[in-house]
Amino acid sequence: MSSSTPQGPRPKSVTRRTALARRDALSPAEREAASAAIAIRASALLPAGIVALYAPKGSEVDATVLDTLLRVRGLTVVYPRVIDGQALLEFRVASLDDLVVGRFGLREPPTTADLVDVLQITAFVVPGLAFDREGGRVGWGRGHYDVTLAAAPAALRIGLAFECQLLDHVPAEPHDMKLHHVITELASYP
Repeated sequence: MSSSTPQGPRPKSVTRRTALARRDALSPAEREAASAAIAIRASALLPAGIVALYAPKGSEVDATVLDTLLRVRGLTVVYPRVIDGQALLEFRVASLDDLVVGRFGLREPPTTADLVDVLQITAFVVPGLAFDREGGRVGWGRGHYDVTLAAAPAALRIGLAFECQLLDHVPAEPHDMKLHHVITELASYP
């Protein structure tokens, strides 16, 4: 279900609250079924190599099934770590079982896991609060993914979202990185 954006600019804070409320309104069963459909669609788009995933927090699209599908295909899966005082995320090879609670309550790989340079990553699969069909994304506003994606310009950039998180247009600033695809339970955009 998509909703039109009101005329004129919409502040990112309003966009965040609106999309989070929609996402949180989905039942756990709806999120689970949609996450599985999204994983199948995303797996088909991801090339061989090293793929950066995320561990879901709260009502985010759960990438657990996608992690399994990628490993079955023989791909290397890495997860991000937030580093104090640094906008650029670091990525380490880890399984979901290896992840520990880190900054902002996110599950992250331990510092003992193998570090991977962002330029070696073939594709980044990213979460967000709101998306549009042209690859626009609004996250929590800390800029970690925008800085990281800018540092790896050759990598494929894919956002995972529930259809209810799509808006006709999300507000964007010059530093915001567009995604190549936004994948929902119903379709892949663009």
